Amino acid sequence: QTERQRREVITNISHELKTPMTTIAGYTDGILDGTIPPENERQYLQIISDESRRLSRLVRRMLELSRLQSSERVAAQEQFDAAEILLRVLVSLETKITEKDLEVETHLPNGPVMVWGDPDAVTQVCYNLLDNAVKFASPKGLLTLKITTKAGKAYIAIGNQGETIPPEQLTHIFDRFHKADSSRSTHKDGVGLGLYIVKTLLNTYKEDIFVTSENGFTEFTFTLSEV
Repeated sequence: QTERQRREVITNISHELKTPMTTIAGYTDGILDGTIPPENERQYLQIISDESRRLSRLVRRMLELSRLQSSERVAAQEQFDAAEILLRVLVSLETKITEKDLEVETHLPNGPVMVWGDPDAVTQVCYNLLDNAVKFASPKGLLTLKITTKAGKAYIAIGNQGETIPPEQLTHIFDRFHKADSSRSTHKDGVGLGLYIVKTLLNTYKEDIFVTSENGFTEFTFTLSEV
């Protein structure tokens, strides 16, 4: 099983690297041999730059996964305010939210929501989910942040108005290298690892994450254990 998983990872990585590398090589050769007119060189150099950065992001994400899945990694446990982290991540994405003219609705408890876990890991989870929500939201659409508590668990939900994810894709959305549709797979920032890393981080603390998507509204909800 380990060998099968290793081959699967290598196959996925090879597939993921193939497209940007082909693009970079093709446009570079076109500029060098004069196939691409000089007046268009800047346009294609920008594409080469974008694809190079996407490759860099993919490598960084793979290193993150390697570290997360290392047997030497110990899951840190400390108390922190989940609401504070969620709002801090929201502020960090203010520029992207403003660029798309999104409306933000927050439904948070009046006081702190104290939970157990690693605040750095939860910050990364919130960032990945909120960044995705902004990225795939319709312009001038709605972005929602919600925290509820029940039976010793805090439920952190991040939603957006945008294209509905087909039901058959929802069961695979947390798979490594999976992208929900062709339009998402060609997104300039996508490497198909963000949600897989989110699930891997939460699994470290035996927490859950689930997603709903219907009628143009998608919402990701994950759990944390209350103090």
